[in-house]
Amino acid sequence: MENTLYFKDMSHCDQNNYPKKVYKVEYSKMLIEILDTDHIQGRPFYFSSPHLRDEFIQHMKDHILRINYEELEDIQLYWKKSRSY
Repeated sequence: MENTLYFKDMSHCDQNNYPKKVYKVEYSKMLIEILDTDHIQGRPFYFSSPHLRDEFIQHMKDHILRINYEELEDIQLYWKKSRSY
């Protein structure tokens, strides 16, 4: 079973303090799925190795917070509601 981690990017939030991006990282994959209001289910961002992927996350560590799947669902629901206005 894959280990999946979710990180919300706190460097870009809206007026309600919801992140504009969430990163989905799976342990053995060489990609990060970037979730945002245009790609609520995610769009892949590929790396040439898991090491480079991890360096990307490490570089952003001061701006991201780890979240669980339930918080991800809350964020996605908020994005969907925001788009309907």
